[in-house]
Amino acid sequence: MENLRPDSGLLDLAIIGGGPAGTAAALEARRHGLRVAIWERDRFPRDKVCGEFISSEALPWLQTAIPATAARGKVIPSAEFISDRGSARGFRLPAPALGLSRRSLDAALWKAAAAAGADTQEGECVRGVRKLLHGRKQENMWEIESAGGSVRRARALIVACGRWWAIEGLSSPACRGASAKAGDGVGAKAHFAGIPPRGSVEMYFFRGGYCGLAPVEDDRYNVCCLARRERVCESGAKVTGDFAGWLAQISRLPALEKRLRGAAQVSPAVTTAPVHLAQGQATQNGALMAGDASGFLDPFTGEGISMALHSGRLAAQAVSQSLSEGFGGERAAEVYRHNLARAVQRSYKFAAMARALIQGPAWVQGLVTVPLPWIGKRLLREARWRGTREVKLS
Repeated sequence: MENLRPDSGLLDLAIIGGGPAGTAAALEARRHGLRVAIWERDRFPRDKVCGEFISSEALPWLQTAIPATAARGKVIPSAEFISDRGSARGFRLPAPALGLSRRSLDAALWKAAAAAGADTQEGECVRGVRKLLHGRKQENMWEIESAGGSVRRARALIVACGRWWAIEGLSSPACRGASAKAGDGVGAKAHFAGIPPRGSVEMYFFRGGYCGLAPVEDDRYNVCCLARRERVCESGAKVTGDFAGWLAQISRLPALEKRLRGAAQVSPAVTTAPVHLAQGQATQNGALMAGDASGFLDPFTGEGISMALHSGRLAAQAVSQSLSEGFGGERAAEVYRHNLARAVQRSYKFAAMARALIQGPAWVQGLVTVPLPWIGKRLLREARWRGTREVKLS
């Protein structure tokens, strides 16, 4: 990066990653009048392994940010959990949720960020970043180099590029010598047409994993599975064009097989691995981590997209506050780290306890499904994003 000349114009905020967390951060930053650029290596529309369930607390913001796209989603008023033994319990959600595909959601948020004035770099991968000292006050500043060779400079940096990324200048998950372990998860999903609607999100639990069915726009269902690597390996099954057949071999659940019988797969299967279910770091060397880059919450909680949106906005708010009060990106990281911990730590702890129950032996799952309406409502309450009190800078 030494011989490259930066593009003109110092940014207030650079964002790497154009998913829900990154675009929510861009929209929030623009609302506060910040100069923002956002990079996304893919082109829209594109698919992602995701449950595609958006919990109610995220909907007011989405309905304002992308009203037309949000209106296309499928309203989900209830949830149903089905155990390894086939016993099922359902309950009404505290407030209706929304089923919306990532192809629609992400593309709409990206367009909204561009319309709000963010400098959107679509199909542009970030190669590396580095920290510099800038100006008379010798403030910290970030230099961002794209794969195409352009360089931009920004007073603050948000990393929102998912769970598995590699960026020179940061200790990226893919650059720490980390490798897939037996206990890691494997995620896979596809869309189906012809599944009779039930008006609920359905969770099927089996030894070593679970599968969620969520109705989305255009009368389709998103079928998304998370299974332990050893479960996938011992089955010997490969994810091919017959996603329902692969699921049958992985889950061995007659109830799930029956549910998908006669349905037509209408999208290619998408996979991701390894999947680590744990809270990560909120900041790194002054950069703010948002969305899955800050940790991956169990998909069965239904809070993944909501937390991505909220964390992106929270990160942008911290940057805006620190810059408006005369502080730099380092103080923004301090504020964000504190606020994010308050908002999500309890969610990860409760999700881990619930995971131990629902992924236990069949007899444990059977016991859990008896009081399931209470457990499901408690899970929704404890795993959800929690509001934060504003941290004053001094």
